[in-house]
Amino acid sequence: MSGADGAIGRRGALRALALSTLALAGGGRAAGRAAAPADVLVLGAGLAGLAAARRLSAAGMRPVVLEARDRPGGRVYTRFDLPDRPEFGAVEVGDSYTRVHALARACGLDIRPAPPPGASALTLHVGGQTLRARDWPDSAVNPLTGPERRVLPPRLEAHYLGRPIPFDRAADWDTPAVRAHDRAITAVLRERGISEEALRLVNVAGNHIHSDDVSVLGWWRGALAHREDTRAGQFEGGAGALATCLAERLKGSVRYASVVTDIAETGDLVSVLLADGTEHRAQHCICTLPLPALRNVGLRLPFQPALRSAIDTAAYTPVTVALFDAEPFWEEDGLPLTMWTDTSLERLFPRLHPATGECIGFKAFVNGAGSLALDRLDEAAFEDLALVTFTRIRPAAAGRVRYLARHSWGADPFAGGAYAAWPPGRVAESRAALARPAGRLRFAGEHVADAPGIEGAIRSGERAASAILEAPS
Repeated sequence: MSGADGAIGRRGALRALALSTLALAGGGRAAGRAAAPADVLVLGAGLAGLAAARRLSAAGMRPVVLEARDRPGGRVYTRFDLPDRPEFGAVEVGDSYTRVHALARACGLDIRPAPPPGASALTLHVGGQTLRARDWPDSAVNPLTGPERRVLPPRLEAHYLGRPIPFDRAADWDTPAVRAHDRAITAVLRERGISEEALRLVNVAGNHIHSDDVSVLGWWRGALAHREDTRAGQFEGGAGALATCLAERLKGSVRYASVVTDIAETGDLVSVLLADGTEHRAQHCICTLPLPALRNVGLRLPFQPALRSAIDTAAYTPVTVALFDAEPFWEEDGLPLTMWTDTSLERLFPRLHPATGECIGFKAFVNGAGSLALDRLDEAAFEDLALVTFTRIRPAAAGRVRYLARHSWGADPFAGGAYAAWPPGRVAESRAALARPAGRLRFAGEHVADAPGIEGAIRSGERAASAILEAPS
């Protein structure tokens, strides 16, 4: 059991959060009451948990899905109240995402082609100056030297890591055969000749925590997976529509505002205790909770040391996504809508109205240390910083941008980050430990997936469900 004082404190905080959520919702189950029996408990109503419950239900079993939030989807999170249905979380659907496409068809959801990478022009803001991407190589603001000067900041990491990749298939990234290459991104970049200034820009542009702290194997896996997909798409009505459909078709099996505080195996049952005092029991459990969230849960399970270590050391990437409405200031300055900056807003993408295709605002995407810095700001301070920064990047935006909302995945107690990463030297060992059951509990979710993105999450849930269905009774 997790007995550290910090873990107990976090569980207490989660309990308080859950009880306040239940109170706002008008109550909940009576504290201490045992729940109706289930065949399988599924922890988390993200796509992995929903896919697992769907397969179990189709086989005649009684799954109960316990979800801490008041909505399904987990790190799939669409703002349905806005006209463009922007995504706070997962967006992309590759053409190799066969399970995603199959479930979308079953739900009657359309997937539209996404713009190909590099299809839009780019505005840069680096070192306090704004310029078009085409002017970067010869700009006085470009701090790089030699061949690096020709590489745009968002392409620096790929410039150095893209070739060679020491394995051929994305699926091989966590195998013992590539263990010798399980090193920090920084180490490989330096070995391949990156300058210190380029490395600084990489840690703004890279979709990861600091390059010192994460294994390069994950980057290479992602690069190979993208090469294996010839095109990508996005859900016409938002990715959250898939989660909503799957949850509704489970016909009441999903229990919202159900914050898990303890998991224990007793005899031939798994017991799950919620913050409101309710206890659920079943013969099997599928846990899809992100590992930082699982670290806040008391665990009395037959754990091997490698599994405990994998849970404790997984390094999820903090990401903050913010949404803005905007009047068309870009018609005045004539600069491209998509922006890459070394400011606190990092990357900015246009929000397009689905009916007209016109830009109605922007979405900022900030990760790593930048996201952690934003987490320290309250809403008023964040809004002030964002609007001042917007005006510094694009002076024509002054008074013509309005802040709407943000979501921090790093500060989200039920996520702890936007996606899993692994410290250098730990990939094969950690992934192998999570692939094995801990007694009657099996793991599913992006952190154990054998494919990228939401496809991997769905496959992992279905795989865990199938293992239970095929297990001896």
